[in-house]
Amino acid sequence: MIHRIDHTTITVSDLNRSVDFYTTHLGFKFDHEMWIPESSLRIVFLRLGDTILELFGVAAVQGRMISDVNEVVGYKHICLLVDDVDEEYERLRTAGIQFRISPVTVQDTVRIAFFKDPDGMDIELITYLGR
Repeated sequence: MIHRIDHTTITVSDLNRSVDFYTTHLGFKFDHEMWIPESSLRIVFLRLGDTILELFGVAAVQGRMISDVNEVVGYKHICLLVDDVDEEYERLRTAGIQFRISPVTVQDTVRIAFFKDPDGMDIELITYLGR
């Protein structure tokens, strides 16, 4: 029986920069860290409520990841449920984060906005309306 998604993994180009971004701006908390001794892979687990985000930090050689196993095309986006999209938009924008889609209401059911993490991966903010 499948219970839930356990975690989401993102390979990042600068692990320390990404940990700082997700903890400082998005409220994730450091959970734990792992290393794979046979490679340059360092993994940091961040927690937000009962959600785990796993950041893979691997060394790059001339812009290319060393381990083919850890190369990823990326994900479409992650979505963060928030109380108020407009409030979070203003808070993050004030902190210098640029949005590619400012807050917008879609079909009178959700309010969303999109911005990028330090590696250019999309992050969506969402508030369900009328709930």
